[in-house]
Amino acid sequence: SFTMELFLHSLCLVPVTLLLSNCSQAVVDVMIDLRHKTTSPEALEIHGSFTWLGQTQYKLQLKSQEVYSLQLKACFVHTGVYNLGTPRVFAKLADQVTLFETSQQNSMPALIIINNI
Repeated sequence: SFTMELFLHSLCLVPVTLLLSNCSQAVVDVMIDLRHKTTSPEALEIHGSFTWLGQTQYKLQLKSQEVYSLQLKACFVHTGVYNLGTPRVFAKLADQVTLFETSQQNSMPALIIINNI
């Protein structure tokens, strides 16, 4: 026989707003993928791992000059410094076929410090 023990960790849930802006004059289809994780060794040394709660992919359409706020929730189980800039955002003109990853992936990290859970 064996004994199973459950350890419940404290969770820290943080609301995050992803602001999407269509600066073009055209209608744009957008796909957001939250499943992407930073896997480079350098990044893992600095930033911890966390989980996005809820849907892992979103598809929406933005009209010309439209700004859309996507409400997300990040879940942390340990204190540390985390990079919230992991979502991948793809866009295409509504009448095109090919999706292109937006340049926001090359921007500065969006860091959050969790110092108490």
